[in-house]
Amino acid sequence: MTLAPMLNGLKSINGKLKFAVWKMRVKSLVSEQPGNDDSYSPESIQSYSETDFSRKSTWAILCEEVLDTTFPRAYFQKARDELHRRGIGDSEMIEMRHFVWLTAGWMNFERMVWDWVNLDEKHICEAIEWQHSDGIISSKDREKKLAYLRRYSGAFVRHE
Repeated sequence: MTLAPMLNGLKSINGKLKFAVWKMRVKSLVSEQPGNDDSYSPESIQSYSETDFSRKSTWAILCEEVLDTTFPRAYFQKARDELHRRGIGDSEMIEMRHFVWLTAGWMNFERMVWDWVNLDEKHICEAIEWQHSDGIISSKDREKKLAYLRRYSGAFVRHE
């Protein structure tokens, strides 16, 4: 065996180990509701509680919590309210949040893309492709993740 394939194999194993650690961290992140009211005035919290998510895609709403910024709890409550309005229940939302953290969250924090403006289904797809090309996920897992992503892509956006 030449050196290049051996190094690629080690890189893949290292990536899989790091991803396994990330998965454990994600479990903890998803177990808590997002948001932190520290450093927000009551007026600011009130303003965030009036955020309108109706024109964002479902995935863009879910990706709000993996941006490299913080928002108060009221902001995320408004996001949950919009997802409920779209027919997404609490258990389904937890599953979707987990998926978002494993993909867009991984890309933003583990790969240090540090996007703090907007993440959505395009970024989730990029993360899945990146994980696949790095050998972190198999082709079968890639297809399953892309199918799950498509299940909610472009759905529920209100255009008035």
